[in-house]
Amino acid sequence: MGRSAGAGLLALALLLALPASARARCAPGLVRLPPPAKAIPAAYAAAAKGSVSIEWFGHAYFRLISPGGIRVVTDPFSRHRGYPIPRTNPHVVTIGKETPNHHGIDIVGGSPLVLRGLREGGLEWGKVRRQVGDVWIFSIPIAQGGYGDDDYGSIFGKGATFVFEMGGLCIAHLGDLAEPMNPSQLRRLGKVHLAFVVLSERVSMGPEGAAEMVRRIGPRIAVPMHYYDDEETLERFIRSARALGALHRVRRLKERRLLLHRKRLPPPTEILLMRHD
Repeated sequence: MGRSAGAGLLALALLLALPASARARCAPGLVRLPPPAKAIPAAYAAAAKGSVSIEWFGHAYFRLISPGGIRVVTDPFSRHRGYPIPRTNPHVVTIGKETPNHHGIDIVGGSPLVLRGLREGGLEWGKVRRQVGDVWIFSIPIAQGGYGDDDYGSIFGKGATFVFEMGGLCIAHLGDLAEPMNPSQLRRLGKVHLAFVVLSERVSMGPEGAAEMVRRIGPRIAVPMHYYDDEETLERFIRSARALGALHRVRRLKERRLLLHRKRLPPPTEILLMRHD
């Protein structure tokens, strides 16, 4: 191994060893470790002013960058999904569903820590409670559609919601929810500032069910995902959220990246339409 590669691995090891902040307290019942040491990668110092950076690459694939520079990606799609393949080079990858369009680890680059919400190839629920730098990550078992392959949307299976605490924010990637969360799941979810919400009728509850989940969770921001740029499905979601009284406003993001700060959150609930290229 060369000197530069060895230095890179050492820097990553130091980042992964840092404990995460206890300030967000998304789910108060979970045990926390002490606050993190001060360590910010120079390349990501611009994101260190308390903001979280969020980018969407299509489907259920997002990149979150914490104020401390920890890069987390969610459910990377396969090379055959049809979307451009970004270079994300994450520290952490979370996998909530063991199907090709959600566990495409080969496209992310680098040597990240992989956290799976399922074990035994997707047959059993896993349990994730992990701290990486200034990020705390935990999973919640859910029922999902499309078990085995995205083309089998009528078959229920196991999946995972992932929650990320960073920068004093609680961010939930709800996953392919096929039925509403029960009271136990909602307690484990805790408070949510931003929720990534799947709208696909083939693999989830559909846009009306997603709107009802948004009403029950009450996030400050709801970001639709996994709807294949289908404007009709998106409009059904917005209409349902408005009819349920769960909608404050709809905003379409002009930039590709969202910078989110706890002190600048909108009233609940803003539906934020993100871009992907």
